[in-house]
Amino acid sequence: MIVRDHLPLKRIWPQVSQRLLLLLFFDISVSVLYTFGGFTFLAIPSVPLAPMAGALSIFLAFRTNSAYGRWWEARTLWGGLVNSSRTFARQALTLIDGTGGDMACVTDLRNQLVRLQISFVRALRCHLRRQNPFPELERLLPPEVTSRLRAHTNVPSAILLESAAILRKAKEEGRMDSFRWIAMENTLTELTNILGGCERIKNTPLPRQHDYFPRILVMAFCLILPFALVEGLRMLTPIASTLISFILVALDTVGREIEAPFDNTVHDTPMTSLTRTIEINLFQQLGERRVPAEVHPVDGFVY
Repeated sequence: MIVRDHLPLKRIWPQVSQRLLLLLFFDISVSVLYTFGGFTFLAIPSVPLAPMAGALSIFLAFRTNSAYGRWWEARTLWGGLVNSSRTFARQALTLIDGTGGDMACVTDLRNQLVRLQISFVRALRCHLRRQNPFPELERLLPPEVTSRLRAHTNVPSAILLESAAILRKAKEEGRMDSFRWIAMENTLTELTNILGGCERIKNTPLPRQHDYFPRILVMAFCLILPFALVEGLRMLTPIASTLISFILVALDTVGREIEAPFDNTVHDTPMTSLTRTIEINLFQQLGERRVPAEVHPVDGFVY
C-alpha cells in the first residue's frame, strides 16, 4: 500500500509513463505536419469530442469506483481479521479453565490455540498471494500438525479445523461449558467468513469487459484528440492533448491497479504489516517478551 504523499510516476505507474510518451510523440507529429507540412486536412471538428469525453469519464469513474470497492472491502476484511484474532486469543486465554496440577496442561492448550491463530493469519496471507506457507508454519507449529496440514489444499481452513478440534476436546474434558464453547465457535465462524470473503475477491476478478473496453476507448480518444485541437492550438497541441490524455489514462490505470488487492504489489492490501501487527498482539497476550519487530514503510510503501 502506498503511504507516501509524493507519487513518482515511473515508480508507481510505468504503463502510464510509456503511454503518455507515445501519445506525446504522436501529438508532436500531428502538430508539425499540420503547422509546417501543410497537411491541413488533419484538422477535424472538435464538437463531437466533448460528449465523447463526458461519456468516457463517467465510464472510467464507474470502473474506478468498482475497483476501489473491492480494494476497500479487502482492507475491511483484514481489519476484521485483526479484531477477530485478538478476540480469539483473549477467549483462549480466559475461557478455558484449569486447576491445581492441571494448569500446565491448560497453559499448553491455550498456547496451542493462540499459535494456531497466528499460523492461520500467516497461512491466509500466503494463500492469497499464492505462496508456500509451510516455511513460516514449521517455525511455529509442531511437526505432526504441519504434517497434517500438508494434506490440505486450503491450509487456512485446515488450521481452523485444528483449532475447532482442540476446542471440542477441551469441552469434552470439562475445561469449558457450552456457552464458552459456543462463543469461541462463533469467533471461528467469523474467521471462516473472512477467509471466504478474501477468496471471493481473489478468485472473482472484475468482468474483463471492464478492463478491455476502457483501455481501447481511452487510447482511441487520445489518438483522435490532437486532430481536434491542432487547428486552434497548432504547436501548443501536444501540451493540451497530453494533459487531457493524462487524466483519462490515469483513471484507467488506477482502476486496473487496485482491482486486485491480493496480488502482492505496491497497491496491495498491506497483509504483511497487518500479519505482523496480529503476531505482536497475540505473542504479547501470551506473555512473550521477545516479539517480532513492527513492519515499517520502505520508500513510502508498506506491504
